[in-house]
Amino acid sequence: MGKFSKLMSERSKHTKVDNGHCLICGKHGHLSFDHVPPKGAVTITKIEQRHIGEMTGENAHRIRGVPSLKGSGFKTICQDCNNRALGGNDDEIAKVCSELTGKIRDYFQYADHPGTIIQAKVNPVRFTRAMIGHVLAATSAQECIAEPKEHAYFDPLKRFVLGDNSALDETHDIYYWFYPYRMHLSAKELAFWNNGHTAIISLLSFFPIAFMITKKNEGVYPPYACKLSLTDTALILNLSTRGFDYAEFPFHDLKGNQMRVANDTKLIVSYPIK
Repeated sequence: MGKFSKLMSERSKHTKVDNGHCLICGKHGHLSFDHVPPKGAVTITKIEQRHIGEMTGENAHRIRGVPSLKGSGFKTICQDCNNRALGGNDDEIAKVCSELTGKIRDYFQYADHPGTIIQAKVNPVRFTRAMIGHVLAATSAQECIAEPKEHAYFDPLKRFVLGDNSALDETHDIYYWFYPYRMHLSAKELAFWNNGHTAIISLLSFFPIAFMITKKNEGVYPPYACKLSLTDTALILNLSTRGFDYAEFPFHDLKGNQMRVANDTKLIVSYPIK
């Protein structure tokens, strides 16, 4: 291999499964392509995907991502879950993102807003159902090969996506914040150590919002994050630039007594290319 030869991302080994167990309902069959983020919430362009761990280190500049002409996506869920559970609610994500994007553009373009807070109306159940579904789908297709087993963390999330509105009441909290970057970040499961406390985190971040799931009352979250309740009528973002240092949480520069532990195949970055 030549000195300047490119290496293919390990992500290429985790996309080539056509049939398997749906990561939401668990049924075995043909797997469909789920856009993550969903169509309507972002502009669909040519992208590359890599594992987040490949973005640093001495070989980072030599690694070539896995390209896609139809935007970022994952072939890990069945057509029924894709169309009904996610597609039936994705328009809520698109509506919220459109309203927030317009207000963010005005905030930074005209600089005449009296504060740093903006908000957008939301149907919290529909928004959360679709977002959690995409979090569950955004991972290695290799997870679809084995028959699903009971999992105390993921099972309530799956039940919620499939229609049980009370499934998360005693198990999970959700936080969100302003995410100002073009790269899309996904983490199906990650352990974050912060000053002696370990939190399990699931995450999906794309402009203009980062959406994070944690265990009930055990979360670690960045400054300016808001907690989402399923009775909320609006999403609230703090656009202060002081929050930018932690906008990529939990993938920001680690400070003090902090540490990340995860299977890299579950941590994926997507970014547009020409």
